[in-house]
Amino acid sequence: MARRGLRIGIDTGGTFTDVVGVRADTGEVFTTKTPTTPADLSDGLIEGIRKILEETKIRPRQVVGVFHGTTVATNAILERRFENLGLIVTAGFRHLLEAGRAAHYAGGAGGHFAAPLLARPPEALVPPERIREARERVSASGEALLPLSKEEALESARWFRDRGIGAVGVCLLHAYANPVHERTIRDAFASAFPECFVSISSEVIPEPGEYERAITTLLDACIKPRIKAYLDRSAGRIDEALGQVPFLVMKSNGGVATAREVAKKPISTVLSGPAAGALSAAHLGRLSGYGQLITLDGGGTSSDISVIEAGEVKRSTRHQLDEFTLRLPMVDIVTIGTGGGSIAWRSPEGRLRVGPRSAGADPGPVCYGRGGEEPTVTDANLVLARSPLQLAGGEVNLNKALAMRAMRQLSRPFGMDPLEMAAGVVEIAAWNQVHAVRRATVQRGISPRDFALMAFGGSGPLTAGLVAEILGIDTVIVPPFAGMTSAFGLEVVDLVNDHSLPYLRSEEDLDAEALGEAFGRLEAQAEEGLAMEGIPAHRRSLRRTADMRYRGEAHEIEVDIPSGYLTPASVAEAIERFHLLYQRRYTYNHKGRRPVESVNLRVTGIGYTEPPTLPLIPAGEESPEDAYKGARLVWFREMGGFHD
Repeated sequence: MARRGLRIGIDTGGTFTDVVGVRADTGEVFTTKTPTTPADLSDGLIEGIRKILEETKIRPRQVVGVFHGTTVATNAILERRFENLGLIVTAGFRHLLEAGRAAHYAGGAGGHFAAPLLARPPEALVPPERIREARERVSASGEALLPLSKEEALESARWFRDRGIGAVGVCLLHAYANPVHERTIRDAFASAFPECFVSISSEVIPEPGEYERAITTLLDACIKPRIKAYLDRSAGRIDEALGQVPFLVMKSNGGVATAREVAKKPISTVLSGPAAGALSAAHLGRLSGYGQLITLDGGGTSSDISVIEAGEVKRSTRHQLDEFTLRLPMVDIVTIGTGGGSIAWRSPEGRLRVGPRSAGADPGPVCYGRGGEEPTVTDANLVLARSPLQLAGGEVNLNKALAMRAMRQLSRPFGMDPLEMAAGVVEIAAWNQVHAVRRATVQRGISPRDFALMAFGGSGPLTAGLVAEILGIDTVIVPPFAGMTSAFGLEVVDLVNDHSLPYLRSEEDLDAEALGEAFGRLEAQAEEGLAMEGIPAHRRSLRRTADMRYRGEAHEIEVDIPSGYLTPASVAEAIERFHLLYQRRYTYNHKGRRPVESVNLRVTGIGYTEPPTLPLIPAGEESPEDAYKGARLVWFREMGGFHD
């Protein structure tokens, strides 16, 4: 008889903690929601586990694994608590963060360039007085030109200890080519200041690009204390509630890792919840026969857009979070501050705006009755009767009178009817999502008309019809457990580890044999990592890619490289593939005019899990009467008011 084990997926969002349980023997899906507990997120996590066990009638010892997606890392960065953060750089690079990438230039009359125009100077994560310089130097080829003494490294550790700076990032020049000096500094902290949370760039992101490498490393160090405390607390409480079960955390690259591994590099969990949603949509799309999808994951605080082609999510190595450019392998997601909790407000110019400020989980939208005063998208949908009077299975009651009062206050300065105003709020929210979809598609040479739109999350399906109409998309798919789609994605993720190697070569210097040897070293690392995670050989897969660009450009395109023995022909095919991808993204290319160069080599190690087998939903008849569940009066401008 099949074991009645239960896999639990938990997605902690800004407003609700979503929980999905899947029975191992039947594939039956159980869902529940519980309000997120900002004061201690592990409270909401444990409450969600308790509720799903109660609903499934499965004993705690029958849980076979807990899979978790979290916004803790994202929120920790967005809260911008950087006052306890320090940095160590190579001597002479103290102002690396202030210099940033470069100034922006504005075009002047007659086609001439004007003086540099900066809306504001780039805000340094760490001020110069909290930056320590190390007398060392490594060349781009990895040669130690000026060795770093152990005594100087110890002195740096003591310097930060004496000033009470508890998180330090280390980003030395060309450390990706030779990490010896960064490791010397890390060892010095372990000896002289072990309480400090230290991140070294050669482990966080061993790639060229000093500024992005420094930013990513600093943010990793900054969030380490909070992530470690949260994961330790959650793991301990899960052990108390369920016993020793695997506790795996979603990463931004589309895979999971043990909580222990994630705590070593917590920056890898940024946007882990949206990544789970994209993977879930890809899985459900394949089951439904749709391989070309645009996802609209509308939550309480934000909306996340991703593109799925041929049943696979797209990935990138750069992502913009707030004003910070992160250089990490991630599922390619466009995020905007539009969700159910987004606040509608009147700008100083007298225009109606929606977001990016959010009412969050506390106090939440006005209709929650918890003290919120500014109207939100959720309030607008409630006033229009497009959402029910209860959420989270009846756990959250919505007060329509409070929502109407808030909408009336918003509409008064505009001289509008509050119902017209509510419809305008919903329409602006939809247009915000349309612009995000266009950023993810049209601006990258993709026509949204060639895709179906899969809408999920608590607020995504409410605007999906309007978004699809504006974009000319014919098909909208709403999963049966729409509000839990991201949490379900945690049930179908694989274990994914990324390994990279700087490899700056022009196309005439791309020797197939040397390239194959470099990939072989990365593949050995990937195999070792998967073995350490307990993945058997028959459930492993390796994927090769190379970051390529035209010489003189700063942005790369990821190109697939075939596995196995490389020949000059296969290298030439990869370069040709780069030209095609560049043409698709920018509508032109420089083939034959500018040489191509490789920048980084990557190997992704994948450990395949066993996704649950979902019971099929029988197809319905074409008659609308067969689909009837109930009715209520809903307000539509196009229909002149409320319509049954």
